[in-house]
Amino acid sequence: MTQKEFFQDVWPEIFSSRQNRTVIWWPVTGIEEWPMQDGKKMPCLVVTRERVKGIIPLKEIGIKVDTKKPVNRRRMMKLLGQDIAMIVIGIDREQDVFMASRKAALEQLKTRTWPNLKEGQVVNAAARHVYPTNVIVEFGGVEANLPVWELSHGWVDDIGDMIQPGDEFQVKIKELDSEKEKVTVSVKDLLPNPWPEALERYKKKSIYQGRVTGTTSYGAFVELEPGVNALCRHMRSQKYEVKKGDIVAVQVTNIIAEEQKINGSLLKLIRKTESA
Repeated sequence: MTQKEFFQDVWPEIFSSRQNRTVIWWPVTGIEEWPMQDGKKMPCLVVTRERVKGIIPLKEIGIKVDTKKPVNRRRMMKLLGQDIAMIVIGIDREQDVFMASRKAALEQLKTRTWPNLKEGQVVNAAARHVYPTNVIVEFGGVEANLPVWELSHGWVDDIGDMIQPGDEFQVKIKELDSEKEKVTVSVKDLLPNPWPEALERYKKKSIYQGRVTGTTSYGAFVELEPGVNALCRHMRSQKYEVKKGDIVAVQVTNIIAEEQKINGSLLKLIRKTESA
């Protein structure tokens, strides 16, 4: 019977990375000011495992360095809680601390990954940065752009509802530009497209129940089923203003088959969201 280990000696892994420049993965647990060889303190990422601390200096993190310290700190904070690749570049056994480079690890991984990439390929990726209109994902040292419209067949109001930094999932490579090293990926292409059948399931002038997934000045997006949203005009009375999460009754006013779009009118607020 295999016994469960409650403590693991991580130093062999650290020494191996230092000697052989092998890539290892550790979680980011903090940000500290750390003295460099010139005596000046530099903001660094802190990685820890089994009470052993690793330091990744700002210039070795692999992010775009800004002259403004607050900008750098915000960019570093986006990596908190995530497992990142790194190569050990120095060891101080007196303090039980090591120095590492994420930048070197990404370059090594990227060199191996790029020659094997092709459009249509499905890869496992990790979300690194989540923005209002896109997600930056990473796989094999390569950073790729996942636009909001490539997340779902339906309307996505808030990317954060679907993806958080550190989440791992599969993506399909949609576009490759080897010269500029730019990659665009898609989650939507890996999901079943509900639209061909949905055009048969919903009829003009009919009434359906749905859930509000987002609101704008010109209307509300109502999810009739996963991946199928109807853009609906707001109800005339502000008394019945709907919010995200509300269950509503919708009358279909128009179906545009070639654009896979449904328009509708909000008829009734059936149930308000619990958070409202």
